[in-house]
Amino acid sequence: MTEKITPAMQAFWADDPAPIEMGIDLIEARDNRAELRLRLEPRHLNGHRTAHGGVVHLLADCAAGFAANSTGERAVTQTNTITFLTPSHAGETLTAIGTFVARSGRSALYDVVVTDEDGRQVAVMRAHMRHIAPKA
Repeated sequence: MTEKITPAMQAFWADDPAPIEMGIDLIEARDNRAELRLRLEPRHLNGHRTAHGGVVHLLADCAAGFAANSTGERAVTQTNTITFLTPSHAGETLTAIGTFVARSGRSALYDVVVTDEDGRQVAVMRAHMRHIAPKA
């Protein structure tokens, strides 16, 4: 991890086992932006031998979540919509970049674009994040 990831986000990452167990790497998490990567392995595929939608969704949701939490306020996903554009296969590396769009009160919107190593868009997500109270 580098200066692209704040110390608070490094600690947040260490407490988030789902992406770590799936093999996702945190590249950046700061200033309402996050970037994560996943090299697709056979365990990430569906019966069509393409990336499982749930795996791509997890990658995108994590990008939105890390972007939303990167300012120091706690946030969770309230809802999101993902559109899968093209299939991906084992051996390809997917990158998800989550960026801030707008905020009103405790609600915030983030857009996520998932691309492959050639820059081809694999999926796009609009995430509605909800800022929650600090830990007691």
